[in-house]
Amino acid sequence: MQEARVQVEAKEPINGEIRAYWFTLPIDTVQFEEILGIDEASDHYYITGKELPFADEVREDTTVAELNDLYEMYQRLPDGIREAYKAFLARYERLEELYIYRNTIIPYPDCAGMIDVAKQKLSKDPAFKGLSEDCQEYYFDFEAYADQLEASGRFIQTEHGFFEIPE
Repeated sequence: MQEARVQVEAKEPINGEIRAYWFTLPIDTVQFEEILGIDEASDHYYITGKELPFADEVREDTTVAELNDLYEMYQRLPDGIREAYKAFLARYERLEELYIYRNTIIPYPDCAGMIDVAKQKLSKDPAFKGLSEDCQEYYFDFEAYADQLEASGRFIQTEHGFFEIPE
């Protein structure tokens, strides 16, 4: 996993020196105040660099508390979603929105294609389980069902498998 860190710079010089430091998230507020010599709750600093998976969400004026909140949300995403985070940005505008839906996204990690997703999805359907394996293989059109699932637009394909997102 990519390390999450930001460079924070004090706006005003302290003893004639502008202080800047790279902090690894979550930022320890005591360490922040010791290194930069300013209160983290003040607006006397700004973000000058960032190495974050959610970098688009961080502005120059983002506070330490906001940074720590974003990092906490990101860390609480299920592993598969966190690993495929960039793919989810096509559907969810912000990390917070993805975080809200994180428990309703269904992963299909071992699927190489939509036919595999269709088979796995049906294997969990109680009505379909009542059919014999022979009946399932010979009489059910998995390809058509996979096409129908794909047409719904509720699936995201990533290098870590497929994910079904809620409507």
